[in-house]
Amino acid sequence: MTGISEQIVAKLHNLPKKLEIAAKFALDNPDRMAFGSMRSVAGQCGVSSPTMLRLARYLGYESYDDLKALFQSELASNSFSNRAERLFRGGTTGDENPLISQLQAAAIENINAGFLQNSFETLEAIAEVIRVSNTTHIVATGSMAWVAGHLENTGSIAFSGLRATRPGVASAIETLGVLDKNDAVLGIAIAPYAKTAIEAVQYAREIGVTTISITDRRSSPLAALSDYCLIARTESPHYYSSIVSVCALVEAILAIAVANSSGHAVKRIEKVVSLRQRSGSYID
Repeated sequence: MTGISEQIVAKLHNLPKKLEIAAKFALDNPDRMAFGSMRSVAGQCGVSSPTMLRLARYLGYESYDDLKALFQSELASNSFSNRAERLFRGGTTGDENPLISQLQAAAIENINAGFLQNSFETLEAIAEVIRVSNTTHIVATGSMAWVAGHLENTGSIAFSGLRATRPGVASAIETLGVLDKNDAVLGIAIAPYAKTAIEAVQYAREIGVTTISITDRRSSPLAALSDYCLIARTESPHYYSSIVSVCALVEAILAIAVANSSGHAVKRIEKVVSLRQRSGSYID
């Protein structure tokens, strides 16, 4: 059964402006939707209370409380409700915490959220795509480019088909000109979203290639374009968005892919390690 977040994502781009604002807030703040009143939620996202009711009815529900109950159920099913309620009621760490403690707490919470908000089935499905695709093209720019490089470098030890697009060599679309039905495209982007990743995933979707994304919000433009999407929490007292959850999800995908490879990936890893040792390029 499709969850409420997936229902909203599917209809997001057809919504009138006010309803779109409310829908994006709902996607990015499921805890507030689950525990807040219609009036308080409307005030937080900058729309009127009737707009929240209109959103509920647009999605096929009689009342706002019916919509609210679905968010409560979704959070509970993800074992995420206690944390969500604590966040909503302001019961998290106080301002007296030193910066390092705050950074540490944010990093741990981001990693935990990444595994709690994303189902194992989704992680396993993405791992399977990477394992069986001829080529998985990884598209990312800016700070996400090195994450793409890390995914390619560590993943290529086990699988031969991982390719990160290289800025300055060719545009992402030009690189993807060789796509066929047995390939996949994985876009990685967090707010503000790089157009390169969005355009690449959109192009892949248009020609019928499997699309995957790792992003930071359910309202991200990548989410609606992807067959499989992982959401990575990026909140931090740091001046830049935290990417530890993104990295943890990348590691999880590769680990699952190797675990499900029936030993083929392990043999490739052993071969690569042997070649590295023979080359003398690395010191243990």
